[in-house]
Amino acid sequence: MTDIPGIVLLALPDRVRGEIESVASGLSRVEEIRLHRGRRVTITSAGRNIPTPAILTGVEMDRTVTRLCEGSVYAFRDTIADGYIGLRGGIRVGVCGRAAMSGGKICGIYDIDSLIIRIPHPVPKVGKEIAELIRERRYTSGVLIYSPPGVGKTTLLRALAAELSSGRDARRVSVVDTRGELSCSLDNPALCVDILTGYPKHIGISIAARTLGTEVIICDEIGNRAEADAICEAHNCGVPLIATAHAGSIPELMGKAGISVLHRSGCFGAYVGLSRKGEFGFNYDICKTEDLKYAYP
Repeated sequence: MTDIPGIVLLALPDRVRGEIESVASGLSRVEEIRLHRGRRVTITSAGRNIPTPAILTGVEMDRTVTRLCEGSVYAFRDTIADGYIGLRGGIRVGVCGRAAMSGGKICGIYDIDSLIIRIPHPVPKVGKEIAELIRERRYTSGVLIYSPPGVGKTTLLRALAAELSSGRDARRVSVVDTRGELSCSLDNPALCVDILTGYPKHIGISIAARTLGTEVIICDEIGNRAEADAICEAHNCGVPLIATAHAGSIPELMGKAGISVLHRSGCFGAYVGLSRKGEFGFNYDICKTEDLKYAYP
């Protein structure tokens, strides 16, 4: 048995499914399956990329796309143009191919060459150190978690949502889940959590701050100016945000225009660099805002 969800296994070509399962059965968990047209399928586990013997033909890739879209690629055309297919259970499939442009925007993806299937897992007991950062500031400022892709930022955010919205000191937490993957495993009825699924991040953040009585907002992968404006608005309403961003260092993080706006506005009380510790844990490189006042005033 493997931990690959049935909805994914059924979408895989019959010819290669067994080869993928054979490799996956020797792993403690499968985080990603990366399908490529004419190249080896790889499995990501604990940050390692493990090749399998399986190689998809062009016809098999096209059929896999159709199966993932439940027989109607047209029904998923908008999210495919945004680079992903969202499946039940918080599974996200990244899509890579030939882009068709109209009016300076991507209107469709054709000749799909790669599918990156990200498989969520139950929320681990991690992140208490990050929760304590926002508690010690009495929820007056947020926390921004950064790392390169694939380290586990989304997993950590799920754990933080569960930590902050449960127990005797539970806070009212709103999760802005634009792509339907962040809220996976947040179905415990004891959690005081509201989930805004499919909302563009800047709209979801604004709604959470203005109309839901939210005490903490959680959101994945921020960075553009519209999102920065919405976060500043929420901060001015007294609602802190825990969010993530792609960056390998503080200088790289501060080089992003949207993040520098948020830093100058005082929206984040701490920045946390994330790295893996074994298969199921994280190392935290915590830098509080006051420690950056000379380098990034």
